[in-house]
Amino acid sequence: MKKRIMTYSKRAIVIATLIILVIVNILISQVSLRLDLSQGKAYTLSSSTKKIVKKLNNPLTINFFVSSDLPTRILPVKSQVLDLLGEYKKVSNGKITLKVVDPKKDSKVKEEAQELGIVELQFSEMEKDKYAVTTGYFGIALSSLDKKEALPQINELESLEYDITALIYRLTRKDMVKIGIIGQTDTVSMDMQSPQMRSSISALKQVLNQQFVLDDIDVSSDSAKAKISDDYKSILVFDNNQKEYSKQEINALKEYLKGSGKAVFFADGVWIQLETMEVAPAKHNLSSIFKDYGFKLNNNLVLSQNAELVNFGNQQVSFFMPYAFWVKTNNFSETNSYVSNISEVTYPWASSISLLKNENVKQTSLVKTSKSSWVQEKDFVLNPQEIPQPKEKDIKEFVISAQSENKNKGKIALISSSKFVLDEYLSRSADNVDFVLNILNDFASGGALSGIRKRVVSFYPLPEMQDSQKDIFKYANIICLPGLFALYGLFRLVKRGKKKS
Repeated sequence: MKKRIMTYSKRAIVIATLIILVIVNILISQVSLRLDLSQGKAYTLSSSTKKIVKKLNNPLTINFFVSSDLPTRILPVKSQVLDLLGEYKKVSNGKITLKVVDPKKDSKVKEEAQELGIVELQFSEMEKDKYAVTTGYFGIALSSLDKKEALPQINELESLEYDITALIYRLTRKDMVKIGIIGQTDTVSMDMQSPQMRSSISALKQVLNQQFVLDDIDVSSDSAKAKISDDYKSILVFDNNQKEYSKQEINALKEYLKGSGKAVFFADGVWIQLETMEVAPAKHNLSSIFKDYGFKLNNNLVLSQNAELVNFGNQQVSFFMPYAFWVKTNNFSETNSYVSNISEVTYPWASSISLLKNENVKQTSLVKTSKSSWVQEKDFVLNPQEIPQPKEKDIKEFVISAQSENKNKGKIALISSSKFVLDEYLSRSADNVDFVLNILNDFASGGALSGIRKRVVSFYPLPEMQDSQKDIFKYANIICLPGLFALYGLFRLVKRGKKKS
């Protein structure tokens, strides 16, 4: 009888346990639980995105136009895009509807995609030792009330959160913020058969156009406009290594800043004559504005051992080498949100910035060089093979970007390289455009989109060390894990031997 009772009791416990597990599983399945342990929370929506999404007043629909017959190599990317779009839906409190549609299977959907500018893309791949080309759709469209915005094709996952949030921000704004540009105007191409406008800052403009209205401003003596309108929430001022700003232009800039204006300056301490690779004094005449905000842009050039690779070859031969005058750095201010999604920036031919004592302004250094940097102040040598080695006492870090705010609320950021965002100098590994965008988001949009991280898991290589130390790390990694298992096995073997004896 006791055995039967014990048997029934065990069966009852097993059945009860199974029932509890099923019930718990059903309850948990209704709740989405996720733990992001990646460095920098690469798989979690940024706080800026969450704020914008949670403030949605009207329903918003996200249409993911994607073909069901995508190449195999694209399928993991599709899954990651769906995961990201699912996060938007979760934090929206029911305001966002997500639809996944295939234009290839529905003619109406195809027409809608074409109206939004979402085109059929070509994908190439090797399949069964054969080169194959397939077509498919891979774009996103957002709609709210009668407004629509589209991302015609998803180029990279790293910036996708920013791209989508920028579209949502643009959809939900009643009025677009206006940004003015001074010193960089579009020019007509020299091709007479198909003349077209081109800009040396087209990459920057492409990003800014997602959320701002951009205008070229002319307040020169020949212009009818002698004043910068307060309608511009911020302006970008460029030193183009040729233009001398007139007194009227300088006064217009100062008056704009006195009226709580905000400006980002790209200026050099000395001018580089690229044709002859010679150095000349900078004559942009912007120094008086910098002085008002407690800055001195020094007449020097900064060099660094942490330098960008530059092609010194020609059309026949490519010859890449680190060029000390193209400074790379990730030495950012830890207290500033402008750099929360920035991994590295590059400064071609930068000058150092000195912060002067001024009780009327509050200054902040934004970016510094690495500690292995130095300057040339005279007898400039730009040839990479003839650059003299610095003395040890001259090697230190230098401020190359800074911000200053006047008590009257005027605010400027100074970037000590006029070529910082010019298309021909942008590096694929640097985040120069994102850095400027973050500054403008703070200046013109109250920081609405600042701090949206790149969705990437950072790779941290070994620090600089001797080859012998690298070998220690390498062999320790090879031996360590198998060694631990071997020791554990030996411990169990010895323990069993003691029990038998």
